Amino acid sequence: MDHRMERAESMFTGNAKSKVIAEVHFELDDPESAYKVTGEGFAQPLEGSQSLELNCTRSLPINLNIVGTIIQTNFRMFTQYTGTMVYDFFKTSFPGTMTVEMEGKFCDDMTVRATSTLTHVKDTLILRCQVYFEGLTEESLAMSEDLSCTMPCFEVMDKGDKADEALSTIDLVWRTTNMLGKYSCRLTSIVKCTGNFAPPFHFIGHEYKLTEKSENNLHFAQRQKSRATVISYYKNN
Repeated sequence: MDHRMERAESMFTGNAKSKVIAEVHFELDDPESAYKVTGEGFAQPLEGSQSLELNCTRSLPINLNIVGTIIQTNFRMFTQYTGTMVYDFFKTSFPGTMTVEMEGKFCDDMTVRATSTLTHVKDTLILRCQVYFEGLTEESLAMSEDLSCTMPCFEVMDKGDKADEALSTIDLVWRTTNMLGKYSCRLTSIVKCTGNFAPPFHFIGHEYKLTEKSENNLHFAQRQKSRATVISYYKNN
């Protein structure tokens, strides 16, 4: 474990680069007509900050704030872990391969599932991702242009069913017009890295800032700050 931590610290010092190669599918689409999403990003992993810019080849039917955040969720290795507070499962997964299986349900019963693979090649983290949405309707708030950026939230991390798996649960929320309502998704993920050690129970706080988004859902840029924390409870004597 100590060897993995030392190797991770040497790999994730200074600035890190990321690259996204993704396909987004909708249930009524022809399997051959997936929406292709590509992008690049930069991060300061020891500070817990990252930026990601995405471009789609044609206009997505749902708000790119939603798709962009779901894709960006995969980059947990850019989370700030301070000291020896808790084992950093994500940075220590490299230079190996990390896989992520994701499922989510929105408040209007639309669902999403995704499979992702992350590899570290020539100082760049490359994410290859397949995303599938089902249950999208014309009345869905997911199609609204008026959704806010993703609201700050906490992600719950715990051990998975296997020794080299981590389990994640996060509630993503976007505010609607005038901040009066909200649209939300409960997202669960299983993160796997062969030969690694599952992390103990802890939390990751996330804060998002949308820096650019086109009205036609062709372009998206967002900054994210993420920091791990452990909450301890003490019994009064």
